[in-house]
Amino acid sequence: MLHNRQASVLMEEGYMRMHIEYTNPESRSLICDMIGEVELEMDVHPEVIHRRLEKEGGTFSVEFSGETYISTRISGDFIEEVLKKLDIEKCEYL
Repeated sequence: MLHNRQASVLMEEGYMRMHIEYTNPESRSLICDMIGEVELEMDVHPEVIHRRLEKEGGTFSVEFSGETYISTRISGDFIEEVLKKLDIEKCEYL
């Protein structure tokens, strides 16, 4: 079962992913817009994967890999900024 605007972060050596669930079209649009806004603000362009899992729900995965993102704070700063813009105060760390 999906939860609306619930996030989790997975960190491994050389890889970081943020996963955000949504349950309605308004949240889908907001998540997509905020990811795009942060990309422009920070000039950072991670791999973004959208999956529709239910009639009106699904997930966004924002993935970072490689030296450019993992050996710096860029990926963490990006994730924090997206969560802040979406008013997600806490997320699960996997």
